[in-house]
Amino acid sequence: MKKLDRFILKSYLGPLLLTFSIAMFVLILQFLWQKMESLIGKGLDTVVLMKMIAYACATLVPMALPLAILLASIMTLGNFSEKYELAAIKASGISLWRVLRPLIVLNLILSALAFYFSNNIMPKADQELRTMIYEIKAKKPAINIKPNEFYSEIDNYTIRIADRDNKSGMMKDVLIYDHSNVNKESNVIRADSGYMYTTEKGNTLVFELLDGESFMEETYGDNFFTRPLTRIEFKKQIIRFDISNFSLQEADSDKYKNHYKVMNIAGLSRAIDSLEVDIANTNQREFAIIAKDLSGKVLRFQEDNTIEELTNRDYYKDYALVNAMDKKDIDDFARIRCGNTRANFENRMNNNKLDADYLNRHKIEYHRKFTLSLACIILFFIGAPLGAIIKKGGFGMPIVVSIIAFIIYYTMGQIGSMLARSDTLTPFVGMWLSSFVFLPIGIILTIKATSDI
Repeated sequence: MKKLDRFILKSYLGPLLLTFSIAMFVLILQFLWQKMESLIGKGLDTVVLMKMIAYACATLVPMALPLAILLASIMTLGNFSEKYELAAIKASGISLWRVLRPLIVLNLILSALAFYFSNNIMPKADQELRTMIYEIKAKKPAINIKPNEFYSEIDNYTIRIADRDNKSGMMKDVLIYDHSNVNKESNVIRADSGYMYTTEKGNTLVFELLDGESFMEETYGDNFFTRPLTRIEFKKQIIRFDISNFSLQEADSDKYKNHYKVMNIAGLSRAIDSLEVDIANTNQREFAIIAKDLSGKVLRFQEDNTIEELTNRDYYKDYALVNAMDKKDIDDFARIRCGNTRANFENRMNNNKLDADYLNRHKIEYHRKFTLSLACIILFFIGAPLGAIIKKGGFGMPIVVSIIAFIIYYTMGQIGSMLARSDTLTPFVGMWLSSFVFLPIGIILTIKATSDI
């Protein structure tokens, strides 16, 4: 490798790593802000949070990497132009294409790695992240019983304490309402003091109550009207609460294995083929039934999904010969049958929209595997010529231009995805829309920068 290539790569890799780190940091903050409601008060330890952030980072690479490449290419070429290094290189007889050659090779490698990452690593990370978020949502908030407040997060119990000594852990004036009895008995426990602690495994909360009494009112069976009250005094009583649902419950990661976002290209291809066959067969059957209702024909399905017509009888050929009462019955039956047929048709059309949306989601995810790789190349050929043209480096103008360009690129991609889901555009056109628009722009900018106009 020549010194010029090493110099160019060294000048490019620094801004690339820096901008990629900044982009990932901003996107992680946005992710945590969106999930804040599910995380607050759950008492999650650092290991769980770090695992979730690591999985989230893997799923955010498709947004962070193209933005980092765009920023780094503008900053690098802008610095070369601003410091007249690019002019000195050109004066020595080296073209801009020769300057871009090591960067092009590097970005082609990054593009290939991005495709491998998107197809093999990101689906697994997305599956683990979805499983972890499900576990966190199922977890109850961490136990935090505050003085003079009624705490009811523990199933079938409501607890109130008057005061608590943080050093010794002693609680004063403890009141517990117990609604766990299957016979609907009302049980109230009051104690002058007590201690609260959890077992080693953390699945059981233990209340050790001192100097108290319990009241039980029997309200079932023959005692419904008399409601006898039982009062029991105690010097010490231990109550155990099951708090296993306050900890993370391990969910089966295979729960989301059939979700389109956790499939690779091979899995998506199989799923798309299967869905297309299932939708076609369902439509054939459903619309054949509707046609039967409209025509009065009797149809029968064969084993190979073909339809055999059994009869073609005209059920109303003797309509003029029947009496008025029978005509009314026939008319009512006809109206009911038409209404049912119309409802079946509308239901089939609605199901068709849902089936098309679900199928399009798979196709969109299939094309997304490739658009990430191409985005790395297209945005490089937009950023590098722009840096050479605007002749500004650093974090000023390049940041502004890069963010505007990326927002337009990302917005067009989102619009294309939405149009593809609604069947306004095909999934291919919708997912490649931003690439179709920005590729000619990149070509024009590159020609302009290399021609020194």
